[in-house]
Amino acid sequence: MMFITGKRISIKAIWVLLFPVMLTAAESPVDESWPDDDSEWRAQQVNEGQLEFIAPIHDQLILHSDTHLWVTNESLQTGWVKMQQCYRHLDAVGRTDVVYAYRKMKNLQVTRVEQIAQIRVGQNGVELEDVEKGAVLCVQADVKVLQHLSDKTYSMQHGPYHRKFLDGYYPYHVSLTVHYSNNEMQFKRVEPEAQDGFYIAEKKGILSIDSWFEGELRIRFEFSKK
Repeated sequence: MMFITGKRISIKAIWVLLFPVMLTAAESPVDESWPDDDSEWRAQQVNEGQLEFIAPIHDQLILHSDTHLWVTNESLQTGWVKMQQCYRHLDAVGRTDVVYAYRKMKNLQVTRVEQIAQIRVGQNGVELEDVEKGAVLCVQADVKVLQHLSDKTYSMQHGPYHRKFLDGYYPYHVSLTVHYSNNEMQFKRVEPEAQDGFYIAEKKGILSIDSWFEGELRIRFEFSKK
């Protein structure tokens, strides 16, 4: 789960089954007119939580979560996968604590920081101070998220992703790429199905999701062992 809460914002994104990432923010001293100058338009068309896929938005800086997961032959035995994740176009806050609540996690490192004055890395999280609008934070870690359902079936579930301000849900851009051993595993299915606003691309050993939406999004992958 990811929470960003402050005097003017509240953004949530839960992205791994039972193992959430949480961001909490102290009161922010920045302009309270968030989300932007078209707030009157947004108030008239506010989403109250129902999932609605939307067309890609290119004329605004929309919060973007971009996650890569590497599922190896060893992952099939242990459940551990390598994760790399970037949040882009973060909103400005005075202080934000990124707390990873995975059941099991190790080797957490910050790999990229932009427009964030100070960071401190702990065992299960990162503290951020003086986050400017449009900031970027990237991390990597080993996380235990692959679930073994049967002798030959494995799954990963992510969600719900959501970006919330007060009682409304606002546009969110989520990218999720799973790299897996094509020699050992075969992709079976993903939910939701491909549609406008939820794009699925598959090639040898790589499955990519790119989605633009409002409301709450849950994603479920299923693989089988060859």
